[in-house]
Amino acid sequence: MQNFTTNQFHTSQILLADKVKRYSKWCSHGAYGLSILISLSTFVPSKMEQKLINIGSAIALVLISNRLDRLHEIASGYEGISQVQSHASYATWLQASMKPPAREIAIAATVEAPAPVKFASIESSLKKPHLMILGETGSGKSTICKYLVSQVNAPCLIIDPHASPTDWRGFNVVGSGRNYADIATEFDRLANLMQSRYEERDKGVTQFDPLIVIIDEFPAIASALGKGATDTVKLLAREARKVQIRMCLLSQGAEVKTLGLEGEGSIRESFAMLRLGSFALTHAKQQKVLEAIDNSDRPAMLDQLPCNLPSLSDNQSLPVLPLPSDYQSLLIGNSGDRHLGINPQMTNQLSAQPQSEQLAPVFDSILQFLDGKDWQRDNYIKQSIRAFKDANTPISEIQGYLQFLEVKGHLETRGAGRDGLEARLRPS
Repeated sequence: MQNFTTNQFHTSQILLADKVKRYSKWCSHGAYGLSILISLSTFVPSKMEQKLINIGSAIALVLISNRLDRLHEIASGYEGISQVQSHASYATWLQASMKPPAREIAIAATVEAPAPVKFASIESSLKKPHLMILGETGSGKSTICKYLVSQVNAPCLIIDPHASPTDWRGFNVVGSGRNYADIATEFDRLANLMQSRYEERDKGVTQFDPLIVIIDEFPAIASALGKGATDTVKLLAREARKVQIRMCLLSQGAEVKTLGLEGEGSIRESFAMLRLGSFALTHAKQQKVLEAIDNSDRPAMLDQLPCNLPSLSDNQSLPVLPLPSDYQSLLIGNSGDRHLGINPQMTNQLSAQPQSEQLAPVFDSILQFLDGKDWQRDNYIKQSIRAFKDANTPISEIQGYLQFLEVKGHLETRGAGRDGLEARLRPS
C-alpha cells in the first residue's frame, strides 16, 4: 500500500475501502463469537452427527474471522490516503469558497512618462553671431537686450527711430524722432566699417575692437528705407561676425516679410531667436512644449527651447564704453573717409560744428570745465562739476555725455585705464 499515491485512486475507491475496513471488523468479531458459541454447543447432549456439524461450522467461522481480520488489515492501509485526500479536498474547497468572484478587469496600457523639458540658458543666445528679440510692446525687449549686452561688455551703437530720452540713457541714439535719413547714413557707415576691417584683415590684422549694433523697431526702418536698409542688414548678418561686429534686432514681428527679408529666410539662421510673451506661447505650441511655459509670468522661448528670464529692472543702465577708434574716425571724418564712401555732407557738418551751438546746461557745464585744460578723466569731471557730484551721476552717464559732445564736434576722447574715458576740447 505504501507504494501507491493519492493520485492513483479515485474517491469512490477510497470511500469503499473505508466501508470495507469498518464492516470487516464487525463481521470478524461476529464470526469469531459465533464460532465460540457453536463450539460450546458440542457439550450439549445431542447426536454425533450434529456435534460434527457444529465443530465444522465453528472451524469455518474461525477461518472466516481470520480472513476478515486480514481484509481489515488491508483496508486499514487506505486510511492515510483517505485523510490526505480528504484534507486536500477540503483545502481546495475552502480556497475556492473564499476566492472573490471572477471579474473581467480592464488593464490600462502602460503610459510612459514624458521626458522632462529642457530649458535653455538665456546667455546661450550669445553663442550665435547675432540676436533677434521678438515681442509685443511692453514685453521687455529693451530690458533683456540691455542685460545681454552687459554680459558681453562691449561698446554699443543704438539705432532706434522711436527712442525716448529715457530709453537708452547715456548713449548717443541714431534716428530718434523718426530721423530715417540719419539711420540710412549710419547703415552706410557700418557697411564701410566692415569693409575697412576686412581690408585690414587682408593685411594680417586678426583682432578688432568689438561693436554691438542694437537696432530697435527694425520693421519700421525697413518700411521707411526699403531695400537699401535691408541689404545692409543682410550684408552685416552674413559677414560682420568675423570682424567683431554683432547685431541685436528688436522687433514686434517674426515673419520674414515683416522684417523685410523676403527670399532671405536662411539669413535668420545667423540669429538666435528670443521670443517673449505671446510670441513665446505661440511658438511653444508649435514645438509642443506649451505646458512648460504656460503658467510662467514671463514666458520666453530661445530658438526651439523654453527659456528662463532673469529678474531685471526696467531702469537698469549699461556702462557706456568708448566706441571703437576705427568707427570714430569714420564718424568725425578724416582724410581717408571719402574713399570709404562716407556721406561728405554729414562729414562737413560734424567737422564744422560751432562751439557756440545752443546746448543743454549739462553739456555747457562740461565744456566750461574742460576749457583751457588738457585730458581730464571721467571720474575727475564728476567730482569737479557740482551738479554731477551732488546727484552722484553714474560714470557711465558722464561717459555718454562726453561721447555725445564728441559726435557733435566739441570734444575728443580716448580710453583710460579699465573702462575709463578721458576728454579734452577739440583743438581749433
